[in-house]
Amino acid sequence: MITAKIYPWWSESFKWFGLSGTNPNNKDETSDGAGAIAAFWVNNLTDLEHSRAPDGDFGEGNAFSVFITGDYVFIGTEYAEESQVLMTRAQLLHALEQYRIFLDGDYEDPENPPAIINVEFIAGGQEAIYPK
Repeated sequence: MITAKIYPWWSESFKWFGLSGTNPNNKDETSDGAGAIAAFWVNNLTDLEHSRAPDGDFGEGNAFSVFITGDYVFIGTEYAEESQVLMTRAQLLHALEQYRIFLDGDYEDPENPPAIINVEFIAGGQEAIYPK
């Protein structure tokens, strides 16, 4: 299991916090997998059996694709092989719940940064496609 963090980054040009897999205080501390985990269809994931894609291609957007089979979720990107992850549905739901808390907060205050989001996933990069 891999654990990583998603960090809030202040954007001076947009005047709000965004999220990144790179630690803003140590640019060498990065997780492409954490950066790939984003806001995907929480309601459909909580009732997968009755969703529009109970087993298969779940959707695409912003160069990312989400595939679900059984309890496993693969998030991939067509541009960066290292920025893809294999995780369980529970792991994704946990990350998304933390993301929802981030969105409900005041992410437009540079003096009050949101909490770091902890994420866990099974594999990242090439190992997400061909797990050991």
